[in-house]
Amino acid sequence: MAIVASSTSGALGAVAIIAIGLFNAIMFPTIFALALEGLGDATPEGSGLLCMAIVGGAVVPEIAGIAADMRGLAFALLIPAVCYGWITMYGAYIQRHRLAGKA
Repeated sequence: MAIVASSTSGALGAVAIIAIGLFNAIMFPTIFALALEGLGDATPEGSGLLCMAIVGGAVVPEIAGIAADMRGLAFALLIPAVCYGWITMYGAYIQRHRLAGKA
């Protein structure tokens, strides 16, 4: 959605921006559940680390804001798009290891 919003304008771009927010609403609970599954006795430590990792939610918007000031909003939307790509790769990695019986 961030790439769609970055590369289009008008109603489609606006809908893509709104969709980003809707997808973000379910993203963290899903990541949290996936990351803690199978940690056993280390679940409290894993939970604490994951909660501290939320700092990305404060850092990425700041970086995107600076990029928007320097290069424009379309370019700035590519920054969270890279982050979403990283999250997608994490999900695929976890799924692959689960199917292989390693996680």
